[in-house]
Amino acid sequence: MSKKSAKPKSGASTALSSQLKAIERLMARRDDASAARRLRALIEAHPDQSGPRRLLVEALEGSQGSGAAAIAAFDWAERRPKSLPAQEMLFRYALQFGHVMLADRTAERLRALGAETPGFPVAPAIREDLLRQPDGSTATAEQMLRFDIGKLHLDGHDFAGVVRWLDGVDLTPAKNNHAMSLFHLDRIEEALAAFLALWKEDPDNLFALGWAARLRLYQGDETGARGLTTPLAAATARRLEDAVPQLDALLLLGEDAAALDAFARVERCDWLGLGEPLQQAMLSHLAACAASRLGEAKRARALCKASLERVPNFKPAIESRAVIDAAGDALAYPPVFGLGQALPLTWLNRMRDAGNGAFSHLGKVTASNDFLDALYVGGDDGLRGLIAFILQYRAERGDPDAVVRLRRFACLPIGTKETRFGILRPLHDKGLLPHGEPLDLWDGERVTQVKLVSTEIRRDPEPSNLPKDLEMLLQQSIDRFNARDYAGAEILLKRILEHAPGHRVALGNLAAVRGAQGHDQEARDLLRDAVARHPDYIFARCNLAVMLIEDGDLEEAARLLDGLYERPSLHVQDIFVLYGALAMLSRARGNQPAADGLLASLEPLVEDEDDARRLALAKRLQGRVRPVAAKGGWFKRTDA
Repeated sequence: MSKKSAKPKSGASTALSSQLKAIERLMARRDDASAARRLRALIEAHPDQSGPRRLLVEALEGSQGSGAAAIAAFDWAERRPKSLPAQEMLFRYALQFGHVMLADRTAERLRALGAETPGFPVAPAIREDLLRQPDGSTATAEQMLRFDIGKLHLDGHDFAGVVRWLDGVDLTPAKNNHAMSLFHLDRIEEALAAFLALWKEDPDNLFALGWAARLRLYQGDETGARGLTTPLAAATARRLEDAVPQLDALLLLGEDAAALDAFARVERCDWLGLGEPLQQAMLSHLAACAASRLGEAKRARALCKASLERVPNFKPAIESRAVIDAAGDALAYPPVFGLGQALPLTWLNRMRDAGNGAFSHLGKVTASNDFLDALYVGGDDGLRGLIAFILQYRAERGDPDAVVRLRRFACLPIGTKETRFGILRPLHDKGLLPHGEPLDLWDGERVTQVKLVSTEIRRDPEPSNLPKDLEMLLQQSIDRFNARDYAGAEILLKRILEHAPGHRVALGNLAAVRGAQGHDQEARDLLRDAVARHPDYIFARCNLAVMLIEDGDLEEAARLLDGLYERPSLHVQDIFVLYGALAMLSRARGNQPAADGLLASLEPLVEDEDDARRLALAKRLQGRVRPVAAKGGWFKRTDA
């Protein structure tokens, strides 16, 4: 008997196979995101094919994580209930995420397909415990199955899927997750109404109460939010799953003492040691944040330690401990909220997907300034950056309250000095801050005043406008000055002035030499000559002003410095010498905060050793302010 020939593949089958091989090549190159996009299109065209669905689970695992991959595995298993690979894949994810009822249903399908499922079906006692609800009622197996499916979609940020699967499920946790998903779908009014109804139905549902207070603040109803804060602060959580959102909401609303008091009540509850370690770690972390905000650094460190004992390497606790340790015994603002939990994720995803067009989405977030303010205080670095960006967007479009919030952020001991300057700079450059007005800024120890200028800072070498031979002599004179060979430097500078009378750099540097030699009056005369010949020469004006300040002639010094910081363009060397002189003048006038602020504004400009040396010189000037003129050197430009 002859063998049957293999049935030739159809054109569609060949095309599908070819596409799958191309996608597999993408995945081999670790381009899982591109593979996932192509696979979704392929599944839409071939919904019953298992090959694309299996690959999609793998591609999503590599590009978006286990949450998204689990949803793809669920969709595959639902589409192909008799596919052993599909059910095995879902079973693995259900166990990974602790969805026991979903795992139990999937195990039943696996046994029908001839597979073994150790530990399943679930023992009656375990099943009974799973069905028992926080309020003492008993759920049905179908309700808990749908809850697990909804939770699986929630873990994967498929909020439309959560709403679809949990709609009508009469269980408190299901209703909570349904309402939270409405928030992430940017359906804020519906979410608030749902949470208020849930709290009215069950006054011990602190998850719902905390979210209701949060959403009132989101809408700008601070009075309404505060009204809900009172019962939230007074409540004692009935279980760990209520204690965590209780503290989370109290911290968002700035009720730090109430959050710490609520945690103290939880510590006396019998159920505290029975919850999941991750939830226990989170609770201790939130309490640590509250203690730190209240200046209780020792207690905050102990709570961070307790959090890490429950879950070693727990990232929120590690980040909080770093902030608390850096602050010493002072109060600090550890990160409480991350980007993914604070604002509607649907909006965030659209903004992220927009790429270069993300800016256009800033106007679509509906959160109030009060809410954004609270998120900034409690957010991690990524969230704080986004909040500042949103408020700057609003400020540029005529929202004066957004300007007020941003100015307040600059006064908080949050982030780095560069971060705080970065908040003020765009407002200044857009003309949204009063011209010339000193601005408050946290300098790392206290709030000081700084002045920002809309000035282009140049770093390109400035030409000497000398012939090459004289330019070489100028550089040699600088080298000799730095080596303290003042006589040698003077000879070279005078030779230059013989060939280029009145050259501004040579004049200024000769004044520096004569000052270093103790001939102060001659130095003053040379500087006055340089200023008369070159009124725009900042170094001569600033060095003369410094000498006048030392002499106590503050009015003439102020006239020399007036308006220089308003120039549209300055060399970086000019900035250091100018701000050093202005800071010296402020100190001489008794305005130390203004002096500190000017010097603080130089810090972000330090990029190399030369800048560091210039900053050190500017700081040393402060020690030379005396009631009577002080003798001895003055601010010198040694690298003109």
